[in-house]
Amino acid sequence: MTVARLHTLLQAVFRAGVLVTLCVAPTQWSLEVRPKLFLSPADLTLAFTAGVWFLDVLVCRDWRRLLRLPPWPHLLFVGCAAASAVVAADRGAALKDLVQFTEYFIVGAMVFEAFLREGGGLRVRQALMVLGGMTAVALGFAAVQYVSPGGHRSIGLFADGKTLDIIVNVLGGRESPLLVGGTFGNRNVLGGFLALALPLCFAGLAGRDVRAWVRVLCGAGLAAGLAVNLSGASYFAVAGVILCMAAVRGARWFVPAAAALLLWQAAVLPRLPRENDLAHFQSVALYGETGAAERRYPAWQAAYGMVLTNPWLGVGLGNYQKHVGQYYDVVPRETGPSEPDIQNLYLVLAASCGLPGLFAFLAVLAHGVASAVRSAGRSPVAWGVAGSLCAFAATAVWHPLLVRGIGLPFVFLLVLARYLGQSEKHDGL
Repeated sequence: MTVARLHTLLQAVFRAGVLVTLCVAPTQWSLEVRPKLFLSPADLTLAFTAGVWFLDVLVCRDWRRLLRLPPWPHLLFVGCAAASAVVAADRGAALKDLVQFTEYFIVGAMVFEAFLREGGGLRVRQALMVLGGMTAVALGFAAVQYVSPGGHRSIGLFADGKTLDIIVNVLGGRESPLLVGGTFGNRNVLGGFLALALPLCFAGLAGRDVRAWVRVLCGAGLAAGLAVNLSGASYFAVAGVILCMAAVRGARWFVPAAAALLLWQAAVLPRLPRENDLAHFQSVALYGETGAAERRYPAWQAAYGMVLTNPWLGVGLGNYQKHVGQYYDVVPRETGPSEPDIQNLYLVLAASCGLPGLFAFLAVLAHGVASAVRSAGRSPVAWGVAGSLCAFAATAVWHPLLVRGIGLPFVFLLVLARYLGQSEKHDGL
């Protein structure tokens, strides 16, 4: 086989690998290869795809492709995470999280950028169609879980057994709103994914020169997502971002969008089977029914205490849960098992990786948003990506969203923002 034919074959396999990775990424289903070590299908497909890409570089001897590193905030963030691992008491947990961050922010970023550069607008459309299809799948599962008393059975495919047992037997039973998680482990992680997906749906609905069938699909996805999203943090972040996106388009879009959201909040949500408005309030409430502070906010205070004590390197990547208990002091709080994924991502990063790690992650977010905003006026996709990253940033105040199922789609949007910000032609995007 000639070099040219081998290059063509490797490129075809590489393109398919990226699309398969994006297809299987939005789920928390995973394989337990040994106790407390899980591998998701996206981990495996991304590793295979990166290997194919590197083999293509070797075959073509195009070493310049290896120099197209991710943006400097990605490198700085992973570097800060690696530095914090030095002080970690549990080196195994630190190494596991470091591998995951490297996979997301370096390997994933390089693979996604190579994919977009190789095909331009066509590749962007293919990737968004795949992510849109998987969003529809996640919403389909969430809808079943929302309306069916037996919905907990389907979430059992995606939540680990311990978490599912706590939700069903301790936190709320088989009707718990936590069980409306789509292809994720609970409502909070589903909400994090919808924070990325729904602003893109609104951009497709309200964008200029968008085909009618795309508007219909995006509108249906947006309505379904707002209906099954029982995470208050995510719901209000998405609603706020949509209002801001509409305001940018002018009164012609802002007034109808504001009226629709007002009617939705005041007249529709209270009449839905799960009383969504009440579920949203309870998910972010300061105090529970007993008058004690909800578990989330004492945990924030304890995390801040960890930051004050360990500002430079934190307690070590992956070691947050092992140390947070000693910082609770005398803060009154509920005891027993808590709702999963209720930590503040920024406090977790600061406590785990130190303030340098937190600042580096904020630079990652700011760089992505700035790149998207740079071309938002010319590209509906960039407009939607900017909204998605802002909704993600707001939701992360209430949930630690750098988890399986969300990490790779998040990094893809960061890379897409950079690609659109650097491209002079957007090919109708």
